[in-house]
Amino acid sequence: MDFKYIAFSLIFVLMSCSTYRGKSDAFQQKIQQNDYSGALKTVDQNSFLKKKRNELLFYMEKGKIAYLDDNYLRSNEFFNKADALIEENKRDVGGKILGVLTNPERQFYKGEDFEKVAIHYYKALNYLFLKDIDEALVEAKRITLQLQYLNQKYPEGKKNRYVNDTFALTLQGLLYESSGDQNNAFIAYRNAIDLYLQNGGNYFGVAIPNQLKEDFFRTADFMGFYSEIERYEDLLGISYQRKEEETREAVVFWENGLVPYKDETAFTFSVVPGSDIGFFSVFNEELDLTIPLPIDYSDDVGLDIFRVAFPKYVSRQALFRKASIQIDSVEYPFQLTENYNNIAYKTLKDRTYREIGNVALRLVTKKTSEYLLKSKDELSGNLLGIFNAITEGADTRNWQSLPEHIHYSRVPVKQGKNKLDVVLEDRYNNTTTKSISIQKYGSLVFAKITTPEIL
Repeated sequence: MDFKYIAFSLIFVLMSCSTYRGKSDAFQQKIQQNDYSGALKTVDQNSFLKKKRNELLFYMEKGKIAYLDDNYLRSNEFFNKADALIEENKRDVGGKILGVLTNPERQFYKGEDFEKVAIHYYKALNYLFLKDIDEALVEAKRITLQLQYLNQKYPEGKKNRYVNDTFALTLQGLLYESSGDQNNAFIAYRNAIDLYLQNGGNYFGVAIPNQLKEDFFRTADFMGFYSEIERYEDLLGISYQRKEEETREAVVFWENGLVPYKDETAFTFSVVPGSDIGFFSVFNEELDLTIPLPIDYSDDVGLDIFRVAFPKYVSRQALFRKASIQIDSVEYPFQLTENYNNIAYKTLKDRTYREIGNVALRLVTKKTSEYLLKSKDELSGNLLGIFNAITEGADTRNWQSLPEHIHYSRVPVKQGKNKLDVVLEDRYNNTTTKSISIQKYGSLVFAKITTPEIL
């Protein structure tokens, strides 16, 4: 009997239905249909998400869906539980060992770094829409602190490129402005621009928004920081023109599409016996990685080829490609401020290189046990090889209800109730108009529009 053929046949079958993308399809369909109450019920009925090890993912998905449903208080209740679980899951020693030795999806889900940061972004927006500016600002500041903490734990040479977040700094500036603190608003806007400039004017797929430049120069002018205006005119290559001050404005966030989902890819390793040091070695050309296996060479074991699973992201194309707000025949375009698509791919790449040691340990453990057993009983060794192959898999869990991109626009509004028309253009050049209502009650108010539809 060809045991390797059986093993790889089983792997193919399991891979076709074992990813989180397939297990989350039912509630994601509800999100696509804007049926958010139905999506919440579907999440509650999802047996995979109800497993203890997936509890963090369970609350992140529910928190985002409640946010989409404009239930901001309930959303923060879910996000507070998710926030607490991040700390709790760090102590999952047993699951960590099981994940390293068999399959990483057996561990408690700890979240990608940018997902942990996104919790604070949504909590900040929830507080904004609940008209609690002080708590919103606390959460916006926690974004920066969380990123600093996450990067400190990684060794030199293996740090994240995602060390700060320009959108978080921009959001801080907007919140300070809303509270009347023009000085700290100026500092936050300047910090955001500096982060862009330190990265060549483009940070994780986002160029410096023109709105951010306008907000920076306006607050600098308000504070009388004329030398800063001159310095950044040179740095940005623009000339600041003072505009008539808008006393009543709204900032509208547009969340478009859905973040990439995780799938599984594999790297093929070769085991070649007969090494000069008396051990087997495993080698992967693509990773340029060679790992010695601590098993004495035996002529009974020939060339072996096997796979090691890694997660990969797969992009989803948003239905809408641009949008603007139209007021009194004037168009105010939305500007890109956060690119989760770009962040997801780059942070996963950073993590893959950090975790190659764990992958190697899993590889060595499985092959060592297989060869040792095969030297005593070939049938048992082959069966263990099949089991190892079947249990080998990547962790395909990720927070799939996050948007692909976040845009924003700052527009003038009148005191009292306002109706804003948002014109959306899809990838087929068709336009759709959606209206949002805003109750103006201060110098700066916030609103959102969400379009999770994908092609």
